[in-house]
Amino acid sequence: MFPEFNLEGKTAIVTGARGTLGRATALALGEAGANVVLGDREPKGLDAVKDTLRGMGREAVTVVCDISSKSEVDALIQKAVDTFGQVDIMVANAGVFQTWLPPEENTLEEWDRVLGINLTGVMLSCMAAGRQMIHQGSGSIVAMSSIVGQVGLAGNFSYNVAKHGVLGIVRSLAVEWAEHDIRVNAVCPGFIVRDNEPLREDPRVNDMILTRTPLKRWGEPRDIALAVAYLASPAAKYVTGTALAVDGGWLAL
Repeated sequence: MFPEFNLEGKTAIVTGARGTLGRATALALGEAGANVVLGDREPKGLDAVKDTLRGMGREAVTVVCDISSKSEVDALIQKAVDTFGQVDIMVANAGVFQTWLPPEENTLEEWDRVLGINLTGVMLSCMAAGRQMIHQGSGSIVAMSSIVGQVGLAGNFSYNVAKHGVLGIVRSLAVEWAEHDIRVNAVCPGFIVRDNEPLREDPRVNDMILTRTPLKRWGEPRDIALAVAYLASPAAKYVTGTALAVDGGWLAL
C-alpha cells in the first residue's frame, strides 16, 4: 500500500453506518487502518459491522444517533473523543430517499423529512466534527451527495434540492476551514447496487439507467467506499471543495 493511503491510528466517524454505502465505507476505512465510530438512528445491523471491524483488528463502537438532532450529533462526536481522543475523519453519509412524486405533489411533510436528514443532518454532522477538528488543528470531512446534486432527475424534487445543498455546504466549509487544515469534500454516487434496490427490479428503469451509463453497469458499494477512503486519506491532502462523481460516466454525457 502507498503510505499516503494508510489511516493507521486515525479515528473515523461514519453516519448511516448500517446502510449499504455506510457499511461498505466503514469497512474500507477499517481496512485502511482506521478505528471507526458507527452512527445510525437504528441499532439493528450496527453490531454486525462492529464485529467485522473488530475481526480486522480495528477498534469500533456503535452510537444510536438521529443526525437531524443537534444534541444527538454532538453526543456522537463526544463519544468518538471519549473513546479515541480525536476525530480525524467524518463521513456524513446518512440519508433517506424521497417518495417518487412530481414536484407539485410534494408535501411539506415530505420536504421536511428529506431535507431534515439529507441537508440539515449533513450540516449538523459537519459542524460538530468541524468544531472538534478546529480544536485539533486538522481533519477530513467527506459528505455524501449524489449525481442529482449536480443535475436534475424527475420525481425527486426534495432529494435533488438536498443533494445540491450538500455541495453548497462542502464548498463553503472547504473555504472557511482551510486555514485549520480541514479538508471538506463530497462524493456523488451514481446508480449503485444497494440492499433491496427497487429500481433494478423494474426492467424499464433498469434498461434506462444502463443505456444512459457509459460503463453499462451499476456501481458497487465498494466503488463509493474506496472513493471516500481516498478523500479521507493523506493521499488527497491537496484536494478540498471538490465533488467526486462515482457514476460510471453518467455526468459525462
